[in-house]
Amino acid sequence: MVEPASPTGDALTHAVVKQVILLAGTISTLGADLLKELDLTEPLANALWRLDPDAPAPSMRMLAATLNCDPSTVTFLTDRLEQRGLIQRRPVPTNRRQKVISLTDRGVEARGRLIQALTAGSPFARLSTEDRHQLHVLLGRAGADPSRFTCQPSTPTGAGGNEAGATNGPDPGP
Repeated sequence: MVEPASPTGDALTHAVVKQVILLAGTISTLGADLLKELDLTEPLANALWRLDPDAPAPSMRMLAATLNCDPSTVTFLTDRLEQRGLIQRRPVPTNRRQKVISLTDRGVEARGRLIQALTAGSPFARLSTEDRHQLHVLLGRAGADPSRFTCQPSTPTGAGGNEAGATNGPDPGP
């Protein structure tokens, strides 16, 4: 039996993009039941996952940059997460017009359950540790830098100490 020829050039890039989209869909499906249980939509779950409980509380602007969305969208998402008791918003002491977002204990628990659900049955678990490491490196080279997945502190600028807006570009994560 003759093996089909592997795609090359643009066709290969197209094939890889299709595979990534298929895997993203598979991973998304893993958490569907948990999202229903937690009363979360995928955008709410995405915002929740981006809030690292071990990192400094990000500003609303920083979360918007991490999610690559408009600040008004973050306001909508944080309103919903706050209503569910998963986050709290507090004013920044040095700039009361600016708000930071932190996970509540309930939010930390929900985030942990979400991460567990999405990684436990992940199609990547079928790969060897060496293959997962190689894929991790390759995806990083393609621009999927895992350090940009959660909100990262930015350097204060100007006399007012306002945070600089992150310019992460499009989000490579699911």
